[in-house]
Amino acid sequence: MRASEKPPLVSAADIETCDFTARALSRAAPHLPGVTVLGPAPAPLAVLRGRHRQRFLVKASREVRLQAVLRDWLSRVRIAGSARIQVDIDPYSFL
Repeated sequence: MRASEKPPLVSAADIETCDFTARALSRAAPHLPGVTVLGPAPAPLAVLRGRHRQRFLVKASREVRLQAVLRDWLSRVRIAGSARIQVDIDPYSFL
């Protein structure tokens, strides 16, 4: 995986909260030149340790200040109840 790909992961104790948060992130996704947001999609391990999980994949050209884009994107989304959002930079795998 290239350094310019960042997969945000949404997780929550119940599927409704996970889906609500993932849809909110999807609606607020950045639409910028050089930035592509894919998802949400169920994570390969859709439920892990009792938490439901949805993934996004963010691809960006190297010229994009991706951390600033992610910070702005995530700050515009209301995080519901038990939901958590994690961003893994240069992940080893997508599990």
